[in-house]
Amino acid sequence: DACIQRRDTQRLAKVLASFTEQSTMKPSVQTYGLLIKANSMVRQVNKCWELWTEMVEARSLLPNAITLSCMLDALICARRVDDALALFRAWQGSLPPNIVMYGTLIKGFAAARDADRAMEMYHEIRAQGLQLNLLSYTSLIDAHARGGEMARASKLFQEMLDNACDPNVVTFSTMVKGYCVEGDLENAFSMFGTMLSRGIIADTVLFNTLLDGCVRHSRFQLADHLLSEMEKYFVESSHFTLSIVIKLWGKRRDLDKAFEACRVHARSGRSCFDVQVVTSLISACFLNRAMDRAVSVLDEMLAWRGCPCPDATVFGALLGGLVRGGALPQALDVAQRAIDALAASGVHGDTWASLAAALGQQGMHQELAHLTQRLASTGVVLPCGSSQQDGVTQAQFHGGHRAHQNIDRRRAPARTSACD
Repeated sequence: DACIQRRDTQRLAKVLASFTEQSTMKPSVQTYGLLIKANSMVRQVNKCWELWTEMVEARSLLPNAITLSCMLDALICARRVDDALALFRAWQGSLPPNIVMYGTLIKGFAAARDADRAMEMYHEIRAQGLQLNLLSYTSLIDAHARGGEMARASKLFQEMLDNACDPNVVTFSTMVKGYCVEGDLENAFSMFGTMLSRGIIADTVLFNTLLDGCVRHSRFQLADHLLSEMEKYFVESSHFTLSIVIKLWGKRRDLDKAFEACRVHARSGRSCFDVQVVTSLISACFLNRAMDRAVSVLDEMLAWRGCPCPDATVFGALLGGLVRGGALPQALDVAQRAIDALAASGVHGDTWASLAAALGQQGMHQELAHLTQRLASTGVVLPCGSSQQDGVTQAQFHGGHRAHQNIDRRRAPARTSACD
């Protein structure tokens, strides 16, 4: 239970392994609930089912409401909403449903963007005279906000207030996000102001949601104001914040400031870099038709403190954009770097196929033959017949390969990683 409370999945996995070794132990119903919750946390939903079956079938123990709630939550977390609902119905006659069970199911329907079935649970709750709690209301609002039904979400929010159920920062964030998706930034900022007036402290997630809404709908001055407010409310920026700022400057057609934002974060020493930040910068370059600058991100990112080395996702994003932009020489250079970095096999096969097709269409047969050979050496095989269907004959393929063999022999040994 201590590991669960602290969400220490590493120690939790060791405890579960130790428990499994003690095959003679016979858990109580309460312990089964903890075991199910623990296995759910380490993403072992099949083990949760095994424990449940052992409890109710092999040992004929009657679960209590807490244990059933743990099993429902395990299924919902594994996105097995239908299984959770079936289990709930199977035990509904033996264990009176409570608001925790209903709230868990509503949360699952919200994640599945199924507002109608979430509302079915709502009507059942009302019919049984139960009072909705914070989780239930927030999940119902989320179910409607995800589907763009902000009128219904707003009605539920008002009902929540009328029933003296105080919303928290997650509830407000859900409402704000729904309005931002709709492009209704006025109501989004109004909801934000209401939250602050209730003494609720804003967090990074909420600020990012508002900032992303401003950028998506090209409200750049509003985004500038919001960024200045982050420091006022002592909100720490995250890697997602940085990726939104990059998109902001990309849409403003100012790549210099997009790159500078990355350099400033790098100098600050904060760990705000991940693959999403890098691909956002690459996408901003492509939006501005700056192909060479997109390629330069590969070298630039290595100088940023805390930035990961280029991986298959980064190489894939670069290759895809370069091919779509018709920048085939640059795409070939990036392809060679991906192969040297041992990242070629992680790039989606469709990306390699698109590059091969573009090379064939442009008559770059020798380059295609050489690329195909190098990819094959890493275990990547282009779709059958791709070199011929784009006009490359077998003679051209093998001729192109021989033309590059001597160059390959003179190459330095491939790096074991992009950081070498």
